[in-house]
Amino acid sequence: MMKKINCPICFKTNNCTDDVSVLCSNCKCLINLKVSNYDYANKGGQNIPDKKKHDARLENCKLRFNIIKKYSDKYQTFVDVGTGSGEMIIVGKKFFNHSIGFEPSKELNDYYKEHQIEVYNSEFDYKKIQPFLKKNINIFYSLNHVLEHNPNPIKLISDISFYNKKIAFYIEVPLYTGISFKDQGFNWKLWYDQHYALYSIDTLKYISKELNMQILEHGFRTFSSDSYSFKKNLFLFIKHPIRFLNTCLLYFTNNKHTFMDIFLRDYGYIIIKYK
Repeated sequence: MMKKINCPICFKTNNCTDDVSVLCSNCKCLINLKVSNYDYANKGGQNIPDKKKHDARLENCKLRFNIIKKYSDKYQTFVDVGTGSGEMIIVGKKFFNHSIGFEPSKELNDYYKEHQIEVYNSEFDYKKIQPFLKKNINIFYSLNHVLEHNPNPIKLISDISFYNKKIAFYIEVPLYTGISFKDQGFNWKLWYDQHYALYSIDTLKYISKELNMQILEHGFRTFSSDSYSFKKNLFLFIKHPIRFLNTCLLYFTNNKHTFMDIFLRDYGYIIIKYK
């Protein structure tokens, strides 16, 4: 009898044709059959960064805020759920009246205090944002590389927004449709046992539809370290000449992203709000 697996995003039952992955026929995510359950309060979260890693993460967050910052006029408070070492909070202070985060990893607690980063050392807890809810403040949430770690991402978003619909979300996830997964397959660094699935842009659109939310925009991202590695980029341009030419056309007609965002398409993002 063929083994079956329920999709962690849409919960459709899919037939397993191998023992590594299954492409969900409904929401178009790539399900990881080797996933493990992690207690992120004690294991598996981001580590305390050295200066080089902190600077790289900070640069990456600045590129995200090139997309996010235009929403700071309407949304006064920025909340980063699963904030890791807190670089999104640091950059968010420049654009929002208030910038806070949630992160369950106990290892980072002293780091936040030392660097004066306002992070609640827990999973998301609506009680911690009640002061903003009482003041009827619009909140802009960020979920960067969080959904792929969660066994029920639609429920996560629904739980966060249960008490307040005057909110929007920036969601970023790794894509199996990008160049890195196409070239490296299951050897890609983002295919490992913490991720329940890799996504596609169609998956993000599916989540928005299921939550009855409006899509404000969607697009592609890549990490800053990949964006500026000249040797790597030159190799990829030679290997994918048609994609390179198409990227040139897209970049020079709509250059809100970096060139490598459009070329690599390793990560996808979507910004959604309630209708």
